[in-house]
Amino acid sequence: MNGLEKKLQENNAKSSYIINMADNDGNAKYLIGWPGYRTSHNKSGLGYIETQAEWAHMRGLMFRWLITGKFKTRNLFYLSAMTLYGILGASPVLLLFASENEKRGFIQNLYFFAPTVLIGILLLVNVVLSLIRWNKGGSITGD
Repeated sequence: MNGLEKKLQENNAKSSYIINMADNDGNAKYLIGWPGYRTSHNKSGLGYIETQAEWAHMRGLMFRWLITGKFKTRNLFYLSAMTLYGILGASPVLLLFASENEKRGFIQNLYFFAPTVLIGILLLVNVVLSLIRWNKGGSITGD
């Protein structure tokens, strides 16, 4: 074995198998969808069901942050994107101030508008909380 092969073997020994997420987090071994489950020891991370379950877990976590007011950031790009999406999501509420025919259409299609309006309002609330608590606490972007 020459020096290059020995160095490659040492680098491969320092791969992700050394750090096993399931060893550090008790939930990662057992809960499908928990971050670290699909990439734990001897798994490729390419399983469709595990990937979708992890994605659903992260969406649920983001909704929980939105509802509890912890979905905050200090990054101006993210704040502007959250503001834009919040305004667009909450804009169907403006139909309540329209004429009677348009208001009736909004109320008849409330099952369609309700989730987007709710998420839009929650995003705008979290933007305001991010601006009020600019220097306090952590943020979701890690800055």
